[in-house]
Amino acid sequence: MENRVGFGKRLGALLIDAVLVCIVSLLVVYLLVGLTIGGMPVAAAFGAIFGALVLTMLVGAVHMMLVGAVYFLVEGFTGWTLGKLILGIQVANPDGTRAGVGTLLTRYALKNINFLLGVLLFFDYVTSVALFRTLRGLLGLLIFVGCFFVLGSARQAFHDMIAKTAVYPRNLVRTA
Repeated sequence: MENRVGFGKRLGALLIDAVLVCIVSLLVVYLLVGLTIGGMPVAAAFGAIFGALVLTMLVGAVHMMLVGAVYFLVEGFTGWTLGKLILGIQVANPDGTRAGVGTLLTRYALKNINFLLGVLLFFDYVTSVALFRTLRGLLGLLIFVGCFFVLGSARQAFHDMIAKTAVYPRNLVRTA
């Protein structure tokens, strides 16, 4: 347990990942909006700017969710994201051996339960069923608070405990 990675490096990896997702999303949205406005006369372009801003926000939000979901899903198959790779850390089994894809996908689903329920239950906004929003909110809060369990002696977040995983320096993760 003494070799497990604590809160600082894990938070650093998340921040690197968030910046990378934002950069990719903003570049794609910029290109899409630039292509739709490009070539218009100035008056038409000026009138289209307001519409483009609304379109940019909608496309940007959807695109960021998609890029984020795919980006972080990489961790579900490999045990690392680019942020974790840059900082030299990886998700593994609690004993430091390489975790299987099933274990990593379970961890991904638990860690991102709020987002996944939002995607699966997108109609909760359409139907205004408060139960789904409440459930998502409570589970999201539980996972958020559970991230601070990393500060404990086991250095495992709540989702790590449930999925039976831990985060180690990459060079210490060994094959089973």
